[in-house]
Amino acid sequence: MPESSVHALLLAGDSYHNPQDAFQGIGRVLEEEGVQVTCTSDYAALGEDALRGQDLLVILRDGIEFPNGHEGESVAWMRPEQEAAVERFVLSGGAFLALHNAGWAYPWKDGYRRTLGGYYIGHPPMARFHVEVVNAHHPVTAGVASYDIVDEQHILHFDYDRVAVLLVSQGQDGRGSVSGWAHEYGRGRVVYLPHGHTLEVIRHPANLQLLHNAARWLLRRQPAR
Repeated sequence: MPESSVHALLLAGDSYHNPQDAFQGIGRVLEEEGVQVTCTSDYAALGEDALRGQDLLVILRDGIEFPNGHEGESVAWMRPEQEAAVERFVLSGGAFLALHNAGWAYPWKDGYRRTLGGYYIGHPPMARFHVEVVNAHHPVTAGVASYDIVDEQHILHFDYDRVAVLLVSQGQDGRGSVSGWAHEYGRGRVVYLPHGHTLEVIRHPANLQLLHNAARWLLRRQPAR
């Protein structure tokens, strides 16, 4: 398909994450890949209508809101019809790039979990940790060497029988976790990369390369030469 006809919906921003970080950082990567990007913080609008005509869905936001502040009770925002819409989008050939906190506090046992291929467990405070490339032959990790990064080290559960693990992390406290995976789901593709708490983290050179590679693989393009 011509690059000008490729469209992405980027949903980002919540009480802990500035949407502009994702819009500037992720949005620029996608634009450099020739993708027309629609950026939004309106989680309530995610659904069949919003995904119609899109080729790629990108999420960098929590699955909860705090309507009464962080001292109050949290409320999950994703409704069953939204969960079903995301799953149908990917099964029918759409691509899903899940970033950073796109596994935190989302529905964990039905369509969203099946699509994502895992979920978030927790994270220690921001700190430097090591990320090891364990699948150097996958297109998403092409040209990426193992690296250190200062971010939230997300501890993740993944469906080991369904996804291809790309990266693992090792914290200075000895805690380790899978740190990125990819899989095909129905006719679509999914990549989960857990970095991205700030714009600085998004712009880490290794992370930028992973994002570019992921966009190309998700959209079934040839790797850059």
